[in-house]
Parts: sequence; structure tokens; C-alpha cells
Amino acid sequence: MRFVLSILLIVLLGVRFPDAAEPETAGQVVQRLVSAARIYDKREMAAASNQLVRLKEEAVPPLASVLDDVDDNVRWQAILTLGRIGRPDAVGVTSRLVDACRDLDADVRGAAAVALGRLHAGTTESVLALRLLCHDEQPMVQADAWWALWQLQHEKAAVAALLNLLSSKDWLASSHASEHLSTIGPPAVPGLVKMLVHQDPAHSQQAGETLRGMGPRAASAIPDLLFLVRGKNRPSAAAAARVLGTQKTAAVAGLVSCLSSSNQHSRRLAIVALGEIGPVAEPAVPQLASKLKQTEGHELRLLVESLGRIGLGTGEVVTGLVRLLENKDQDIRGVACQALGRIGVAAEIAERHLERLAERDPVDFVRRAAERARARIRLSESRRTRAVRPPMPGKIAGKS
Repeated sequence: MRFVLSILLIVLLGVRFPDAAEPETAGQVVQRLVSAARIYDKREMAAASNQLVRLKEEAVPPLASVLDDVDDNVRWQAILTLGRIGRPDAVGVTSRLVDACRDLDADVRGAAAVALGRLHAGTTESVLALRLLCHDEQPMVQADAWWALWQLQHEKAAVAALLNLLSSKDWLASSHASEHLSTIGPPAVPGLVKMLVHQDPAHSQQAGETLRGMGPRAASAIPDLLFLVRGKNRPSAAAAARVLGTQKTAAVAGLVSCLSSSNQHSRRLAIVALGEIGPVAEPAVPQLASKLKQTEGHELRLLVESLGRIGLGTGEVVTGLVRLLENKDQDIRGVACQALGRIGVAAEIAERHLERLAERDPVDFVRRAAERARARIRLSESRRTRAVRPPMPGKIAGKS
């Protein structure tokens, strides 16, 4: 009775239950971005910016309304987001972005340059503003301006300027230059390869990481990279090998040829690079597996790790890894367990050996590695069984 009276009272008083939350307007999301920028809440800034990018054209007017905000961070975040929204939705704010190229804050000037590049806003005014920024007092802004000019009109001097800024002592300038060169791709490859052989290890590393950022778009560098891996300049060889690890199938044959090198450092770098390439390095598995019996120490550990990353469980691979479960080196036993676990279902024959290791090995981390490998193998087998199981009689496959 009391419940009925309560319902009647609610109806008589006109009490309304709250409606489901309505989606935020673009203006409300911009206000969230502004609030986050004022306290430099990186997570909330990213979330609001991502949401505005999804809103596209709808987000442009409220973002443009805060381009004159007194807070540098607010202007910076608004311009970054406009650049991400890009063409054609944000083209209407081109003149405002040109004005922002004269902002007192370096982050705002740099963001404005990048936004103009992303918008492909090649007006006379934007190009002039960018050329002025190429001589900005902040090297980071110079890097952003040169990249934008490359985007707008493939400025010939841009790649050389960015390569020069890549070795800047200003880490922000170096970071921005690296990101922009990775975006430019193949036209930047020859200059980056030259930097790889620089006597300063830091320069080799910077060039290498930039080429890594390109991934397979740096494929034209493979012959030079293999030459460096075989050479005696260790920093350059290491940087080159890291790049080769991103080149997928195109680099496999060359890296396999390095496995027979008399240079131990070259062999080890090739082994690691093949592992980084992963499953598509399958053609290298026979050569890698054949070395399991004749290799020891650190090189053997690298070999086992790479075979696990490639993940192809041929009979020779699994037999060789099972044999290593008896190795006197605890680290070798541990990585052999890990590799068998990664190979998964093809390593079923290793199950009883892993079980014994999980129960009896004197080293705790080896026992745990063996148990994890057993679990992964069982999981792989379970998934395979479910994938091939025929539909139940009287039912249509895929429906209940």
C-alpha cells in the first residue's frame, strides 16, 4: 500500500526521472579541452582532442573561438586539434593559423606550422609565414616549419635542414626532426644512411631510430644497412640491425647471409634482427635451427629467443629446444621454455619435458617459465580444437 501511495505522489507532483545523458556538444568538449589545458592534464587533453577530431567540421568553430585565449596551453591544444582535424574541415581557419605563426609562445608557433602543413594550406601568406619560422629562435619551431614547407611544396632544402636539426643538442628539435623525417620517408633515406656511419654514436642512434620509424618505407636502405651490419663500426652496425628488424621479408635473405659471418657481432645482430621481423622470417628458420647444436653462451640465448619470436615449430626447432631444457645454464633453460611456449601447439611433444622442469628444476624462475609455457601450449591446443570442431548435428554452424 505504501508503495502504491508513493507512485501516486510522484505522478501528482510531476516528478520526472532523469533522462539518459545527452551527447556532449562540440562546444562542451572544447570547454573540457580548455579546462584540461589550463592544468596540463595530459590524459584529459588527449581524450577531449580525440573526441573533437571525431566531430570534424562541427568542432572547428568552437576551437577557433579559443585561439585568442590568454593561456598559451589552450591556444596550443586548440591548434594541435585543428591540425589533426585537417583538410577539408578545418581549411577555413587558415588565416588564423598564419596569425598564430607570430605567437609569443614557441609551442603555439610550432603547432601552427604543423597544422598548416597538414591542411595543405599553400597560400602565399602561409608559405611566407613558414619561411620566416625556418629562422625562428627555437630549433624545434624551425623543424616544424621545414616539414610544413615540404608538405606544401616539397621544398628541396627541407630534408637537409631536418637532417641538420636531427643532430641538434636541443632534444625537442631533434625529436621533432626525427618525427618529420620519418613522415617524409624515402626522400630522407640517403641522408639518414650517411648519418649512420657518423663517428658519434649518438648521431648513429638518432638516424637509426628515424629509419626505424619509417618501417618498410626505408627498404631502399637495406643493401647499405647489411653492409654496415657486416662492418667493424659497432654503433653503426647495431643501429643498422635495428632498422633491418623493421623491414619484414625484404631483409630476411640478407640477414640469413650474415649468420655465417666470422664476425661474432654481425652474427648476433642478424639473429636478433630476424627475431624482431617475426613470423615472416620463416625462411630463416632452417639456418637458425641448424646452429642450435654448435652455439653456446650469449649467442645461443639470442638464437633461442629469436626462434621463439618467429614461432615456427618445425621438428628440428622443437627437438633442439627440448634438448636445451637440460642445459646447465639456467638462463638457457628459461628462454627455451619461453620459446616453446611461444611456438605453442606445435610444441606439444615438449609437454612432458616442461612438466618435469616445472616440478623439479632447482631454479625458481625456470620452474615458473616452464609452467607458463605449458599453459600457453594448452591454450593454443584448446583454440585449435575449437576452431576445427564440426557443428553439432541439427544446427547451423555459427548459430545457436
